[in-house]
Amino acid sequence: MSDIKVTPLGFWGRWVACFCGSMAVAAAGTKRLPVLNHPIADRSAVAGIPLTVDLASAFGTEAIDDQVVRFTSQFNSGSTPIVMDMAIFSNRTPIARQNFLKYVTDGDYANSFIHRSVSDFVIQGGGFRTDINGNIESVPTDAPIVNEFGISNTLGTISMAKVGGNPDSATSQWFVSLGENSDILDPQNGGFTVFGRMTRSTFGNAQLFGDPSIFPTYNYSAILGGAFSELPLYQANYLILFPSVTLETLPAGEAGESSTLTYTVVANDNPAVATASIQSNGVLELSPVAGQTGTVVVTVRATDSVGNTVDDSFSLTVNLTFTTWASRNTFAGAQSGMTQNPESDAWNNLQEYAFLGNPSAADRADQTIFRGTNGSSPYRYQTLTFPVRKFAQDLTYTVEANDTLSGTWTEVWKSSDGFAHARVVSTVDQADRTVLTIQDSLPIESRSKRFMRIRVDQQ
Repeated sequence: MSDIKVTPLGFWGRWVACFCGSMAVAAAGTKRLPVLNHPIADRSAVAGIPLTVDLASAFGTEAIDDQVVRFTSQFNSGSTPIVMDMAIFSNRTPIARQNFLKYVTDGDYANSFIHRSVSDFVIQGGGFRTDINGNIESVPTDAPIVNEFGISNTLGTISMAKVGGNPDSATSQWFVSLGENSDILDPQNGGFTVFGRMTRSTFGNAQLFGDPSIFPTYNYSAILGGAFSELPLYQANYLILFPSVTLETLPAGEAGESSTLTYTVVANDNPAVATASIQSNGVLELSPVAGQTGTVVVTVRATDSVGNTVDDSFSLTVNLTFTTWASRNTFAGAQSGMTQNPESDAWNNLQEYAFLGNPSAADRADQTIFRGTNGSSPYRYQTLTFPVRKFAQDLTYTVEANDTLSGTWTEVWKSSDGFAHARVVSTVDQADRTVLTIQDSLPIESRSKRFMRIRVDQQ
């Protein structure tokens, strides 16, 4: 951005601490902001059968203080300082709130700077500042606080940073999510405590500070330590420094008082497989298209009374049942049962369904020889190659081996073992199937005869 201006002091320029905010902690107000409390779980459905999601169980609103924490940077846009206003939740995370506001009112964040920036992920600050001589020092920290994870780490939320492997280790450092980070940060280290949101009018400034085309990152870890491996700088010389961090009255229009949210579907990447619509009662209806299978990613948006939004995305996998598949096919002699085999080939009807066979033509798996080694000696292993239907409902598969075609068959691999199992030689991913090659557990040289088969069951 060509209109960014900076006070003409360099990277190690001299700064005078400035703290002008009220020392009083803002009281809980009536203003509210939307949040994601429980991300919508990925789910599955059966082709042609709709399902619903209660969006009120996922989204909600939280009361915020009537003051924001304003981080005023050293940069100007024209003659206006570029600021970040942080709205703090009043009741939901009381320990994190009190902790953060104490650092603010103690003046600890004056002359702090953003020391980490990861594009489309986070900007992080609150850990370091410059002294009156321009030297970098750590922000003095109070005792670590108890984790209060509950609100999801969505776009624009503010969370406490902490030590890996220790959920209750947060002190002064905070970060702003520049991406939809629910799937990354919610399951990690006990979940990262979200204690506020950027205001709508200043979130763009947080995105600006996280834009690598304007503030590229530099690795200063060899000079300054490991915390500075992704240090954002303007023109390779200026820190994203905040000489002033103050408490200010919540600007008008940034938050409403209503707890009512409206919902919209903002994205559906595969409407040919399933459609998504919002019902009048705020319920999301997902309608798998008859005869279609596949995966759909749906994004839902909750909007408050003044236009603040929060999004959540999830996937819907639309499966096929044996009954539906059988209704679309023709079987000789009307032999459409799971265990029947109208064309008298290697697969019964359930196997035809599971392995994408044709119930009116002969099918079989491909038997091949896989050459492997055991130490310095060459060994050969029999394998089976066969397709597995991706969107089959409640199927389990087992590959078995036997020396005599009688008696007990030995389990070689089952679907619950997963594709990373040692017996899986290869997987080829296709639109509607995964082609598997499964290796026998014993080399050919160890047996005079060896047979392999596939068994499939419907749970």
